[in-house]
Amino acid sequence: MAFHQKEPGARQSDQRRIIQVATIVGAAFLVSRLLGVVRDATINYFYNIDSLEANAYLIASRFPEIIFLIVAGGAIGSAFIPVFSGYFVREDSTGGWRLFSSIVNLVTIIATVTATIAFIFTPLVVETLYPDLISSNPELRDMTISLMRLMLITPIIFGISGVVMASLNARQHFLLPAIAPSIYNLGIIIGAILFAPNIMGLAIGAVAGAIGHLLIQIPGLILVKARYSPVVTIADPGVRKVLKLMFPRVLGLSFGQLNHLVIQLMAQSMVLGSIPALTFAWRIMIMPQGIFGQALAIAAFPTFATLAAQDDLDELRKIIVDTLRLILFFSLPAALLLIVLRQPLVSFLFERGQFDADSTSFVAWALLFYAMSLVGLAAIEIISRAFYALEDTWTPVVVGALQLTAMWLISYWLAVTVFPELGFLQFGGLALGYTISTILEVIMLLWLLNRRLEGLDGARLLDGFWKMGTAAIVMALIGHFLFVQLAAPNPFLQLTLILLVSGFIYLVTCLILRVSEPQQLLFYLRRRITG
Repeated sequence: MAFHQKEPGARQSDQRRIIQVATIVGAAFLVSRLLGVVRDATINYFYNIDSLEANAYLIASRFPEIIFLIVAGGAIGSAFIPVFSGYFVREDSTGGWRLFSSIVNLVTIIATVTATIAFIFTPLVVETLYPDLISSNPELRDMTISLMRLMLITPIIFGISGVVMASLNARQHFLLPAIAPSIYNLGIIIGAILFAPNIMGLAIGAVAGAIGHLLIQIPGLILVKARYSPVVTIADPGVRKVLKLMFPRVLGLSFGQLNHLVIQLMAQSMVLGSIPALTFAWRIMIMPQGIFGQALAIAAFPTFATLAAQDDLDELRKIIVDTLRLILFFSLPAALLLIVLRQPLVSFLFERGQFDADSTSFVAWALLFYAMSLVGLAAIEIISRAFYALEDTWTPVVVGALQLTAMWLISYWLAVTVFPELGFLQFGGLALGYTISTILEVIMLLWLLNRRLEGLDGARLLDGFWKMGTAAIVMALIGHFLFVQLAAPNPFLQLTLILLVSGFIYLVTCLILRVSEPQQLLFYLRRRITG
């Protein structure tokens, strides 16, 4: 086997490229996540979490999202990018764009057929999966069916947009794909405002936002000189390879979506408002994960794939550990701050209009137990892409299946047995079960990746974990003290002051403990400023 050894300068170049791209993508994701918060705040302004409208919308939106993520979504990115990139490495752009066209057309056909079947059987799906909720709230049935049927248009549009996004990322064009989710959120916000209090406005806005999600990326296709042809084939070797790689990834995403579906199904028999509370707490937790977790993963994946294709496993090992350390550097303090500041954060984001103090308590309760899953989810983004770069899409699937099983067992035990005995709201047990199972998934994936690569620099990874973890705990303790002692005229000022002081404490503690990541980031920022 050929082995290519890079010079230290080349490794630093890879690191800088990942940080540079992650900065661009992370900034765009930050805007998208903030708009996602505005979207949720807008929904909560018009519909309280224990309203039938809020529950109907969140149930109805789950299935179109599942169809998109399973049919296209992340499966396209992980399977398509390595194969598509290979054509350009071989200087065969014609073959690359032919592959693009074939996959676009196949995804469109599959998504359309799947959405049509779901449209026909929507009443059966709703009645079968949510019998407890519908029996206690009969009017919820028709409302959910109407919303879901209209929103089933979105996975067809997102299927096309997902392939476009993967193609642009493969060609090292990250900005427009990162902006696209913001357009989708804007569509829902505008729909909610224009049609309120008619809940159908959210579905109309979702369809309009999905169209915008696709259209905003078209200039990128022009920029990279994309060529489309109306070809539909599975005989092409590239198409077969994408489908082969995609199949296990589809299974993996199915398990990921089943996590949320299982949580919804278990929560339906709990107090009304449990499903929205879990959903909005999840969205708050996932906001920082998108800013640095997904951004770093999207930025690192092309580098992972290139190093794997060059058989440069030594460099791949180092870059994986470097990227995981960056993930820990950002995710550990973010998770602990979510725990410490959950109450004022939820209050600041949502407590207006129909969303009252009781709603804040519900969402904050779920966020308390969801928060630490941020670390695991961000790490999984990196570890799973390392497997994909090695063209191993089955390992994350098998581990994902085990995680789903563990999540169901642990969540059920906590929510049905432990939490009621302690007098706790049951849905908190569902969130805690998910967090525990996610951390177990990370541990197993890391162990398997270590075996696959015949060793990772585990000592360096553990060194970063304990030092950054210590710094994050110090920061959280001081942040909690400030939260208890600091009186501020409004939640925004209180949150801003605590975040600034806590961030400063974290950075100083990291520097005292000789964590290298702050210096790396400062070096990168100086280079950007000075040119």
